[in-house]
Amino acid sequence: MQVELFKRIVTYKDGEGEERKATNFFLKCGDVIVPVEVKYFENKETGKDKDFVTRKTVLSAFADELPERNNGEKAKSEKDVE
Repeated sequence: MQVELFKRIVTYKDGEGEERKATNFFLKCGDVIVPVEVKYFENKETGKDKDFVTRKTVLSAFADELPERNNGEKAKSEKDVE
């Protein structure tokens, strides 16, 4: 079985109303699309994860854009990507 990595860049408004961008990742395993979350490992002393951005950047570099559905919207489930 082939596994493919996809990404979708979305915009959202943060708590202060500012528009921001986020990258969502998905794995396609056969006919199933599985959302993937990049884990944030908080350092107990600093409260930060110094490698979080690096992990997201590496995934983004290897991911293809999630294909659009036939009507022009982004695919949202395994039924939409064929």
